[in-house]
Amino acid sequence: MRTINRFHPGVYIKNSLEAMEMTSREFSTRTGISERTLSGIINGNGNITFDVAFKLSKFFDNSISYWINLQTQYDVFMNESNEEAIYKKDLALVKDIKKYLLEYSYILEEDSDEVIVEKARKLAGVNSLSLLDKFDPFVCFKEQYFQSQDDFFYKNFWLALALNEARKKKENAYNRKLLLSYIDEIRSLTVKGTRVFYPRLQEIFKECGIAFVLLPYLNKSNIYGATKWFSKDNVMLALSNRGEKAHLFWFTLFHEISHVLMEHRREMLISAEDDEDETANKIAEDFLIPRDKWNGFILSNDFSLDSIKSFSKKVGILPSIVLGRLHKENKVPYGTYDKTLNVSYKIVSIK
Repeated sequence: MRTINRFHPGVYIKNSLEAMEMTSREFSTRTGISERTLSGIINGNGNITFDVAFKLSKFFDNSISYWINLQTQYDVFMNESNEEAIYKKDLALVKDIKKYLLEYSYILEEDSDEVIVEKARKLAGVNSLSLLDKFDPFVCFKEQYFQSQDDFFYKNFWLALALNEARKKKENAYNRKLLLSYIDEIRSLTVKGTRVFYPRLQEIFKECGIAFVLLPYLNKSNIYGATKWFSKDNVMLALSNRGEKAHLFWFTLFHEISHVLMEHRREMLISAEDDEDETANKIAEDFLIPRDKWNGFILSNDFSLDSIKSFSKKVGILPSIVLGRLHKENKVPYGTYDKTLNVSYKIVSIK
C-alpha cells in the first residue's frame, strides 16, 4: 500500500513564489519562462521540460537534475496510481474467465490474483486486459448473432489465445490452389472419428500454409470460429467447440475455409445476416453437399430417417450435416431425428 504522495513540481514553485511574495508575472520576467508555461506548471497541468529546469536551476541556484527528478518522481507516482486502477479493472475481467483458465491449465489453483492477471495479460499479449474490451475490425467471425460491445472482451481474449497457438506453428506460405485441391479429402473426413480427422486436418492445413487451431469455447465469446491473417503469407483458421456438435464443427470449418479462400484480410465483424457472410455460408454448403445433388434430394421430398441416411452415404458425409441443413431450410422441424443422428465432439485438451 502506497504511503507517500508525490506532489506536482508546480507546488514547489507556487510555495516559493508565496514565500518571496512574488507574482507569477514577475517570476516569468526574471526567469524567461513564459507566463503561459508557468501557469500550466503551477496549476499542475504542465510538465517541467529540460529548458524550464535549466531556467529554474539558474534562478534558485540549484541543479537541473533537482527539477528533472521532481518531475520524474511525480510521473512515476501518477503512472503507478493509474496502474492500480487498471489492475482493478483487469482483475474484474479475469475473474469471469478464471474457471476457463484453470480448466485448460493456463493458470494454477495456487496462483495469486496478481499472478493470474499477469499471466492473462501475457497470454493475450497486451499491457492491460481492458484493451481487449473493444471491437476488432480485422477478424471474420462466424457467429449466431451480433452481440453488444460488452462481449468484445471475451471474443478478443479467445482470439488472442488462438493467435498465440497459431503463431507457435511453423507453416508454409499460404497456397490457395493447394487448399482447393484438398477440399474433397477434407469433406471425406466428416465420417471419420476425431483421432483420424483431427491429425489429418493439421497435416493438410500445415501444407497449405494455414495455422489450424482448435480451442475450447469460452463462455460469452459467442464464437464458433474465426479467421485472421497475421502476416502477408500466414492465416489462422480457428474453431471453438461451441455446441459440441459435429455438424456445427464441420459447417463452421468449411465456412472459415471459405473466408480464407476469399482472402478476407481486413474485414469488419460479420454477422450471419450480412451478404458477405451469406456468401461464405453458400460456399460452405456447396463444399459439403454439391448443389446439384442437394437439389435432387430436395426434389424427392422424402426426408425420412432412412432417406437422410441413404443420401448421406451416397454423398459421403455425416448424416447430421444433412439433417442440420434440412433444419436450416425448414424442411425438417428442429428436434426431429436429432437424438438419433447428432454426434458430439468435445475438446478435452489443447496440448
